[in-house]
Amino acid sequence: MPVFDPQIFVDAGFGLNENVPLSELGTFQLGGPARYVITLSTPDALRHVRTLCREQDLPALLIGEGSNVLFSDAGWPGLLVRYTSGQCDPVDLGQGIFRCNAATNLNQLVIWAAEKGWAGLEAFSGIPGTLGGAVVGNAGAWGVQMEHVLHRVQVIDAEGQGQIWSGDDCGFSYRDSTLKHSGLWVAEVDIQLRPGDRMHLLAEHQRILALRAARHPDWKQLPCIGSFFKNLEPSSAAERRQAAGYFLEAAGAKNIIRGGAGVFSGHANILVKQRGDCKAADVAALARELQIAVRAQFGIDLVREVRYLGQIPGEEAGVGFY
Repeated sequence: MPVFDPQIFVDAGFGLNENVPLSELGTFQLGGPARYVITLSTPDALRHVRTLCREQDLPALLIGEGSNVLFSDAGWPGLLVRYTSGQCDPVDLGQGIFRCNAATNLNQLVIWAAEKGWAGLEAFSGIPGTLGGAVVGNAGAWGVQMEHVLHRVQVIDAEGQGQIWSGDDCGFSYRDSTLKHSGLWVAEVDIQLRPGDRMHLLAEHQRILALRAARHPDWKQLPCIGSFFKNLEPSSAAERRQAAGYFLEAAGAKNIIRGGAGVFSGHANILVKQRGDCKAADVAALARELQIAVRAQFGIDLVREVRYLGQIPGEEAGVGFY
């Protein structure tokens, strides 16, 4: 980790916090301390910080609201840039295209669109995290993914320069994208929506929230990350994607506990922090055991949807996300 002067960020007007518990930055409420954390909320600030990092040869990682990341118990020795905003104020570019701050909370954006009578985001109701994180991971539900509403995205490269990528440039696949592996920081997102009936959209938002509440725990009460493993791609045996939860349930996932980590009773693909002494290492160990159980019974290799940050026992040495 290069030696750098934290005062440079302070002098530039950015609050630099030291030794921040990662457990406070994610929905799993796990993880050791991060050496430095900067919280930003605007594209200009994001660009400025990335330029400062380049000038100091300082590696930095970008996160949103930590809704799809398992943080290491050992913490993170470098700089984490947290990009999140409580504001939701898309700019109307015409023809149903809206420019949004990637730091915008995804569910707030869904509500905004419904209130304004714009359709296309209802399927994302209740999904935690930021718009930028959702784009990077090609988040989705009910057959709709981010790639279906994305028009363009503005990213910031390691030199602090902005680039505009089309949807095709993003290389979207199921719960994945080229962006996820590029090291680029997503600053703004242009989404393509269509006119809809306001009352219908608001009702649909509530309907989907109710469906999610029936099968998903409230992470504030039972910390978790949501679906841990990717669903299986269509095969010759099935014309549609197969739910990982089905195979996990059949393999007895709900009866397996490792340390303070367990599986949610209502959904076999959701790992939860069952006890206060739960560690990230417990979650990772439980995930490996579930993969082994499904492989033994079905010959299927489940792939993680959740990203790991930092070194976690039993996993490859983590340098950044993996």
